[in-house]
Amino acid sequence: MGGFKDEFEDGDEEIDTDTEGGDEEFDEDGEGKPSGKKDKAEGSGFNRDNYYFYKDKLVQLSGTIRPRERSKEGKVVSLDFKTEDKIYSVVMDDMGKKLTSSCFQELLVTGLVSKITEKEYTIAIKTYI
Repeated sequence: MGGFKDEFEDGDEEIDTDTEGGDEEFDEDGEGKPSGKKDKAEGSGFNRDNYYFYKDKLVQLSGTIRPRERSKEGKVVSLDFKTEDKIYSVVMDDMGKKLTSSCFQELLVTGLVSKITEKEYTIAIKTYI
């Protein structure tokens, strides 16, 4: 460490470690001009929707509620929610049980979607119209 002299005395300058709004990159001389480099998420092929789909995601969907499985007595045990492109298994919590009387109705629902496998999804319905 011989020969290296720090230009700043300890504690004279506060270092800003907040990176929340500082995504802009600068050229080599630090003049504040954008360097023309792409943001890391832009050019790397990162697909935000696919990444976050593996976690629970609050969405609003329009589709039809329909029975998936019935008991021997004919009572609805589980439900599906069918949209134009996917079929979601309805989580049978209090709201799911309430919707068993609304089979074959077109609904607008808000709920948490979870991806189980590549082709299997569940929805925990929170509200419906």
